[in-house]
Amino acid sequence: MYALITKVLSLQTFQFLGVAVHVPLKMLIRDQSLLTADELKFAVSSWTHLDFVVFNRMDKSAVLAVEVDGHAFHAGNEKQMQRDRLKDSILQKYKFPLIRFATTGSQEEKRFIEKLEAVLLS
Repeated sequence: MYALITKVLSLQTFQFLGVAVHVPLKMLIRDQSLLTADELKFAVSSWTHLDFVVFNRMDKSAVLAVEVDGHAFHAGNEKQMQRDRLKDSILQKYKFPLIRFATTGSQEEKRFIEKLEAVLLS
């Protein structure tokens, strides 16, 4: 996924963007006032991170979170699915865009470009 992201970000349209890997969620959610007690506990945990965060190179502002859901780790794993839902809920509360990719998926590059375009136009 990192190779795909860097390939897309090398396109002229997206050259002003960069990518960071394994970004702690608490670095993205600074104002924690919207979080429930369970969400807060999850968000500030040192184990809670985003797989990738696309950011604007000029002002370092985060633009898009990218999560990769490995089939072997996520399939039928209720605890992991619950953590994913919690992370999704937190990001939705702060209106922060997220895209998830399954390792068994297809057309990742197309989906990633379309999501980036949509986020940048909003």
